[in-house]
Parts: sequence; C-alpha cells; structure tokens
Amino acid sequence: MKISIITASLNRKEFIGTAIESVLAQNYPNFEHWIIDGRSSDGTLEFLKKYPHLRVLSEPDRGVYDAWNKGIERVSGDAVGFLNTDDQYAPGTFRVLNETLNRSSALVFSGGSEIYQRISPGVDVVMHRYVDPLRYRLCVGNVTLGLPNINARFFRPSVFAIIGGFNTVYKLSADREFLLRAAMVGIPDCARKQLVYRYRWHAQSLTMNGGSESLLTALMEAVLVAEIYADLPTTSPADQLTLLSWHRELLATAFIARAMRRPTQALGLAVHEFNNDPRWLIDVVRCGTLAVGRRMRTTFRKLLARHKGETIGKPLC
Repeated sequence: MKISIITASLNRKEFIGTAIESVLAQNYPNFEHWIIDGRSSDGTLEFLKKYPHLRVLSEPDRGVYDAWNKGIERVSGDAVGFLNTDDQYAPGTFRVLNETLNRSSALVFSGGSEIYQRISPGVDVVMHRYVDPLRYRLCVGNVTLGLPNINARFFRPSVFAIIGGFNTVYKLSADREFLLRAAMVGIPDCARKQLVYRYRWHAQSLTMNGGSESLLTALMEAVLVAEIYADLPTTSPADQLTLLSWHRELLATAFIARAMRRPTQALGLAVHEFNNDPRWLIDVVRCGTLAVGRRMRTTFRKLLARHKGETIGKPLC
C-alpha cells in the first residue's frame, strides 16, 4: 500500500522539520510526502531542499484547505493523510494503517491522538490523550460532539470522489464540515485504539489558544455548519438533534472564549442564547467545568515534568 501525506505550509521553517522527520521515522518503504507551500518567505523552501524525497509545490493559495485540495489532486497513494507542519505521526502509524486497510473494506482509517506541549528541549507534556475508538469512529455524533481529529485519519482516494474536497468558504472549519459530510453519507471507517497523531500546542497554534480570534472564528464557522446541516431535508431526526446539541455547545464555548477577551460581547451572547434556549446555560456550566479541569490537569503535569527535570539535573552528593 502506498501512503500519501499532504502538508500545507506557509512560513513554518521553525516547525516543519519535526513533521518531516516523523514521516521518515516510520521506516515505511512506499510513501510520498507533498509539501504544498503558500510561497513562504522565511527560508522554508531553502530548508526543504535538505529532504530530496519531498515533492514540493510552492505558489499562492487561499489557506490550508485550498492547499490540501491541491495536494489531493496530485497524490497517487492508496491512503491519504494530512500532517500539519507543527505536528508529528506517532511511531508505527504507517504499519498499523497498512495492516488495517489491507484487511478491511473501510474507506477511512481512524486512530488515536494526543495534544502535547514542549516545555523545554526534549521534555514534552501530554495535555490530552484520546485513544478510545468509540469517541472518534466516523459518525455524526463524534465529528460534532466528539473527536473529529481529521489529522488522525487516513482516507482512500475514493472518499474524495464520493463527497468532494474541502470547502474553502470555511477558513478554519472546513475539516469539520468535510467529516460531517462523510459521516452523513455513511462513509465506512475502521477505528483503532492505536495512537497515530501528536498535536503540538504552542503560542502560534491557530485554534488551541483559549479566547484567540482564530478560535472564535472557527467556532462561529462551525455554528453556521451546524445550522445548515440541521436544516437539510435529508438530515435524519436523530442527526438533527445531535446537530442542535452541537450548536448549543459551540455557542457555549464561544461565550467562554469571548468572556476572556470581550466580556461585553459575551454578555450580549449570553442574554440572546438564554432567551432562545435556556438549556444553553447547562452547556456553559458543563463546558466551563471541563475547561477548568483540563487547565488544572495540564498545569499539574507541567509542574511535575519540570520538577522531574530539575531533580534529574541536580548533581549527586
């Protein structure tokens, strides 16, 4: 099985080497890695020359999803994955992918993922890990209220022939809309417990920073997606209920994110949504509690990692 990897890049010289190395570290004999670059000006293109195996296209584009669409048009593999410049594939990912799809009629492979933060050279702290297949198998509930994790999925090329590529109208949520389309038409997947993808959290992360403008943009785009698909005549009653629940959760998360930077706007949103559906307040409490719990857990893990590092670094008496 030939595996094709697509990486969209624009001025990411600082990160892209680790992503490329994670592909090479798979030690898999039959793959191609396309870098779809948006005409970088920070030395990325010069850096990429260190890797002669790469296939590089550099020209202006309309963002990540436009770059992914260009990659889809060019790849020749039997399975296609999307690797961000600041992320990595976990060891053994390609082997498990090959073994799974070779004995399955599924069109999508779905694996586990984790979010980590590098607190010092060689020291990574896992913030969240998701390796329960029930939470990310391809279905409407999981790509909305669950774990969409498109980067931890690999697609047979026929998926793009069936449902098309990424809708570039959505600048930050086209991956979620793509997965929703796939789930609603019943694209079959095979979900494994294997950890396959590692997201790196850092200050430049687009949608992993609470209260950031990019996060708010992604949330409001997803709100629009939820409204559009909930109103489709082909949407089943069960999926409609799921989409409406997702809609409330998105707006609850948007309220929390706005409260961190724009409290006046957050108050206006709260009044509007509570009057529209009082159940929204329950989502705010639940999402807020989960967010605080995650933040406390991450803080504890970072302190523990730093303490271990300091202890190891101390000279023996």
